[in-house]
Amino acid sequence: MNTDTIFETQGKQSTAKALNFNVSAGGDFLTKETKPENLFISEEFDEEALMIGEMVKDFCIKEIQEPFEKNGREFEVTKPEDKAEVLAILKRAGELGLCGVTIPEQYGGMDLDFKTNTLISTQLSHGFSFATTLGAQTSIGCLPIVYYGNDFQKQQYLPKIASAEYVAAYALTEPNAGSDANAGKTKARLSQDGKHYLLTGQKIWITNGGFADVYVVFAKIEDDEKLSAFIVERTFEGFSVGAEEKKFGIKGSSTVQIFFDNCKVPVENLLGERQGGFKMALTILNGGRIKAGAGATGGVYHALELGIEYAKTRKQFGKFISEFGVIQAKIGDIATQAFATEAAVFRTADLIDNKINELVAKGLTESEAKIKAVREFAIEAAIIKVRGSELACHALD
Repeated sequence: MNTDTIFETQGKQSTAKALNFNVSAGGDFLTKETKPENLFISEEFDEEALMIGEMVKDFCIKEIQEPFEKNGREFEVTKPEDKAEVLAILKRAGELGLCGVTIPEQYGGMDLDFKTNTLISTQLSHGFSFATTLGAQTSIGCLPIVYYGNDFQKQQYLPKIASAEYVAAYALTEPNAGSDANAGKTKARLSQDGKHYLLTGQKIWITNGGFADVYVVFAKIEDDEKLSAFIVERTFEGFSVGAEEKKFGIKGSSTVQIFFDNCKVPVENLLGERQGGFKMALTILNGGRIKAGAGATGGVYHALELGIEYAKTRKQFGKFISEFGVIQAKIGDIATQAFATEAAVFRTADLIDNKINELVAKGLTESEAKIKAVREFAIEAAIIKVRGSELACHALD
């Protein structure tokens, strides 16, 4: 089966589910008994989804792992030649359709269901820090436009993001506003001729920021109480990018500050409703938390493979260390926790798909249904993110 057929089949899978499924609400696991037959487990992924997962894994091995092993080091975007290579890899990912997995078909994407996108996140862990670059492209960088953009904005930006002609980034965090997102100080005011919003302020820790072409930026318009969102292009007057951050890890991913000095943003680039940015940010981050947990779980499995391989070849006291009970216990502990975390990831992803189908059947648009479904499972998203990231650190230690 070729790639186009795989994506075409998989993109329609979730909508083919029976609409009489007993759809759970967010947090139901705390108050209601869950029937085993209503749980989705990884063994239920069909052949098409598994082939997509394998394609992503193979891409990461060929494009990232093999060069890493050959050169003995990770890509470092602080080096111009490595930054150019990361962009070239992202372009090749776009040619395979991997930059458009969350984008609707009419805008050049594949529109895969949430479960399959989550499976992709687990396999992207084989791409080391490139997973962060591609993850931002397909999640927080483009989903605000997918969910909240009007047709003009979608036509303008999504096809180019899907093909990787444009690199996408998400700009929310500020020096004094992280988890408290609405505390951001970046301001926007309408120009005298009414044609532009003039943005002033800065953002920090912006993934893909050093080479992105389009940014979803959050700012308060004049004296508004809540954030609004804007689509900002790198070429807009008054926009500038800081130097690449020198990090302990994730060196193949760009992280920078960005600055706005009366940056001229056309009024038609206001994304969604005025003061709708805060809810938008929370919704996008909920989906990102699940995928972060999925990626961490994939990283745990990858680390487990390497650990077992090492334990079966390393000898001490005349035995392979895999024969020692304490080593077996460590490996067993990691495997058990990874299995449980993976189960939570795919169970939640399936619940989101089911909720989307239910809401579409009730008359909501695809975008409205996806927004509400992701928001519905905020508790599960938070648990998965924390559990997945902590387990990744535990397993590696």
